[in-house]
Amino acid sequence: MTTTLKAMTSSSLITIPTGSSLDDAQALMKEKRIRHLPIVDEENTIVGVLSQSDIRVGLMTQNMGVEMLMTSPVQALDQQTSLRLAILKMLELKISCLLITNNEDDVVGIVTTDDLLWHLAHMLKNEPKEDEPLLSALNLQTIGKLAHDLANFGI
Repeated sequence: MTTTLKAMTSSSLITIPTGSSLDDAQALMKEKRIRHLPIVDEENTIVGVLSQSDIRVGLMTQNMGVEMLMTSPVQALDQQTSLRLAILKMLELKISCLLITNNEDDVVGIVTTDDLLWHLAHMLKNEPKEDEPLLSALNLQTIGKLAHDLANFGI
């Protein structure tokens, strides 16, 4: 998505400003138990995403600002996008997170590969019957619904 992505101030989306140190980012990620951290500029526009693996690389070289290692531009999908299409986009781009936007292109959440695996594991707790296709047992939904459900579970 090439539009400007704003982090909603009323959202529970955890962000860190450009210019922050990797140590600060790592501490925030550890405190909040997250592996992906959107980076915002002074106008609260998301300019990149920092992952735990980015931090590991940065800490091995030298202490630099988060913007030196973040992935940019960020990938985002509208919250009405099907879960299947979101997964296919992540696989195609070989990325481990997507930002989720509303109709006004405000970022309302983030979905990671861990979130998708958690969701799949819980959906599969009741094994499908032999004559029931796996996909129908999964009851696939939109990516926005998944982000909302995960937030309600505190994930």
